[in-house]
Amino acid sequence: MPGTRRNLRAYYGYCSSCVVADTDREPDDYVAAQMLSWLFRSLLYSVTVDEEVPSLLRLWSIHRLDVALKHMPGLVDMANREDDFERALKRCADELAFPSTVATGVEPTPVESEDASEEESLELSELSTPSDDDESAGSNIVSIATGRKGDRYRIYENSHDEVLQPRDLLSSLRLRELRDQLDEAVQLERTGIRRMARRLYDLLLSTIDRGWDDDTNEGLVNPNRLDQVIANPLYDYVHRQQRSLLEKNTVVSLLIDNSASMRGRRILVSAICVEMIATVLERFGIPTEVLGFTTQAWQGGPVREQWVREGRPAMPGRLNALRHIVFKDADTPMRRCRESLAAMINPDWMRENIDGEAIQWAASRLTRRSESRRFLVVISDGVPYDAATAEVNPPGFLGQHLAEVVSDLDRSRLLELLAIGIGYDVSRYYPHAEVIDTADELGRTLVLSLGRLLGSHRVRSRAA
Repeated sequence: MPGTRRNLRAYYGYCSSCVVADTDREPDDYVAAQMLSWLFRSLLYSVTVDEEVPSLLRLWSIHRLDVALKHMPGLVDMANREDDFERALKRCADELAFPSTVATGVEPTPVESEDASEEESLELSELSTPSDDDESAGSNIVSIATGRKGDRYRIYENSHDEVLQPRDLLSSLRLRELRDQLDEAVQLERTGIRRMARRLYDLLLSTIDRGWDDDTNEGLVNPNRLDQVIANPLYDYVHRQQRSLLEKNTVVSLLIDNSASMRGRRILVSAICVEMIATVLERFGIPTEVLGFTTQAWQGGPVREQWVREGRPAMPGRLNALRHIVFKDADTPMRRCRESLAAMINPDWMRENIDGEAIQWAASRLTRRSESRRFLVVISDGVPYDAATAEVNPPGFLGQHLAEVVSDLDRSRLLELLAIGIGYDVSRYYPHAEVIDTADELGRTLVLSLGRLLGSHRVRSRAA
């Protein structure tokens, strides 16, 4: 009812102002509870952001906010199932590290101060990656939960993992609907898209040492063939054409986070930019593939169910099934991928994100190709997170694996890896990273980053 909505809005505004007014104190469990409540309400009822909320966000740690955002879509899906909702909310509260009374109203069990101090030492910013001097760095993992070597990344069950194309899950009608939605968005942004495409085109042209194809029957008159023009005016092959395409020694892979926190503007802008990038690169003869990654289910799905049936063994490792999506492979032209690329904005399969294995998958596809220059660009908006996995493994389990995968790839020199973080500083995992505040900055950042990457080694066309 309108009156009830106004009253609730006023109440939440009052709560926010009370917290913001006390700016000297550290973010505490009350602030966390207020933020969790506001986030859930905003998603469930599509409530707009109050002016006070950004100030409140600044009081809350970025990591806790990111975890809360990962949980929100699942909580919304379970809002009408009381038991499931309570369990999911308790898991969220545990991950956020504030008392379970926030979620369930039950008195919390006292926690020893020694345990609390141990948790405080497990900040994600303290991730340690193996050094080049450590010969066993590739096989020995330093666990941020215990500080001991040998805690390897584990996968409880991978038989449910899948690699698929959009048409494997979506009907032709649904694919056309998504294409229409993306076309509408492109039309609204057409001026900016054209400007970015032209900028990338010019950047790529500037990196090419272009040669000439001589003895052609069209193009510019070759000054070295003027004697033939005079001697035989009917002789046609006195022209030359300048090459404007790169030789096919370069391939680019764009890996997009398809987790629930990317829903809305972030995934829409990502799809628009990726399509523009792939179109321009195709004009230069650069094969480009577009990949996505998420999980099959919330809360672990069939993998967690199997783990429960088998007695809940400790430290099971990854406890969800992967879903990797090929929106466009490197050998398929853009004209045949329009509907597949538009499927990226489909919100129905956006769940959780296990980044380390996604990067391994994308890298393995790249390294099987014959091109000598390989580039992998990752677009993400936060830390790796899967609720079922996080619940039963050491803190930072997925984040540590991501850091190790990136470190191994960086040392291998098999490809060049760049990450772009939307609203999140991904440089803690990726040595080569760009951070943007909003999705609207993605196009410009992608264009400049790719122009810099592809131009880092001047590409020469064949001499005429």
